This record gives sequence, structure tokens and C-alpha cells, in this order.
Amino acid sequence: MPVKKIVCAICLLALAVFAEDRNIPLPSQSAYVGKGISVGIGAGIFNPTKDCDCLGVWQGQLEYFYSETISGGIDVRFFGGDLDPDVMVMNQRYRMIAKFHFPFKNLDFYVSPVFGLESTNIETFREEWDNREENWWRPGSDRDNDESEWDCEKMFSLEGFSMGAEIGAGWSFSRFFGITGSSSYEYNFARAQLLNLTPGVAFNLREVWPWAKQTLLSVWISVEVGFQRYFNRGVDEWASSGFLGLQIGI
Repeated sequence: MPVKKIVCAICLLALAVFAEDRNIPLPSQSAYVGKGISVGIGAGIFNPTKDCDCLGVWQGQLEYFYSETISGGIDVRFFGGDLDPDVMVMNQRYRMIAKFHFPFKNLDFYVSPVFGLESTNIETFREEWDNREENWWRPGSDRDNDESEWDCEKMFSLEGFSMGAEIGAGWSFSRFFGITGSSSYEYNFARAQLLNLTPGVAFNLREVWPWAKQTLLSVWISVEVGFQRYFNRGVDEWASSGFLGLQIGI
């Protein structure tokens, strides 16, 4: 019967596309493996604006695959360093994630709601801002510098809860390499909105490491760049970041 042949052909195509042995890199040091646990860590540099000094940034992600189409977990990110010679900031971001995957043989696309908590220690920064009028009239004081410092503070004052959504994808276009990308939009209850764009490239270390190929589901080394824009905060510049990371699937 022609109909039976068509149905059989569709089933065979689906089996070929949704193969069991999938290993696809994803953004933020993650990977699609269809089962098990994904652990990722990364470190890099964050540049808030041209008037701020660069900060160190570290991030980690723990993700569990409940099925081939649903995974969930947590990720954390820490910023730390001197925004200028007088001000030091430490910022912590925690997020709960649930990803709904649409996997193919070498490609995975996902959508995810995001729930986060922001915590920042910038008391010194706030004291400087509260006393800004006492400094502007003094000889040698630069009002523009004070305003740029206030812009820096705005980028690290997302206290409390946030929520939003993320879309992302990964494509393993060869045996050794893959590309990743994501876009997220979050609203923080401090009335700040944050847009994130994160492209990246990853190397499949599992393919050249015999022990990992026999023991682990995935091992990717990734390089990512990020671009962030804050809305409703009066900051009209894009922040940027760069990460070197490692992902392991077990």
C-alpha cells in the first residue's frame, strides 16, 4: 500500500533524525545529551561600559535531563572587581532554568522560562552617590565622572527577584566543532530590564580523548562572547563579556 510505504519512510526518517547518540553544545557551558547530567563552568572578563573598569566573572551550570525534550537545573554567575580605583563591587546572580528542547541529529533548539535572584554588595558605591553633591563643587572634581560611576552602579543594582525567557540553539556542524547562540530577556523587580545576546563556538574534546569517549556523554571546551543592554535604567551603552568554559556530561 502506498500509504503504508509513506508512513514507514516517515518513521525511518524520524529515527535517523532523532538518533540516540546525540552530543550537541549549547550556550553557557551546557550541552544536549538527551539523558544524564550536564555540568559546566566558565570564567572570563566583563566590561560594563567604556567608563568602568573590567571585572572578573565566573559562572557555573548544573542541568539534569528528565527526558529527551525536558531538562532543568540552576546556574550561577559572580562578578567581582574594581569598577574604578575607589569602588569595588561583588554581584551574584542565581537562576532556575527549565528547558524545552526540540532536538535533531546535529541540532538542538530550546526555549526556557527563567527565574532569578540578584544580590549585590555596593554600599560603598551608594554612599558615594548619596554624597555626590559635596564633591562636585570641589576643585578638580569631575561631574561627568560621578555620573558615569552612577551608570556603573545601575548595572549592578538589580536587587531581588527577576523573571524572563530565553531561546537558544546549538549546532554540531562537524565531528570536532559546534556553534552556539542564545538570547534572553529578563525583568527585575528593581524595575530593570536586561537583554542578553550570547554567541559562541565549542570544540568537542571527547572526540580526541579516548577515556572521555568511553566514559562520558560529552566534553566541550567553549569560547563565548556576551552582549548586554539594560533598559529603564538610563544606561545607553552595551556591556560586553568573554568566557572560556568547560562542559562535561555524565
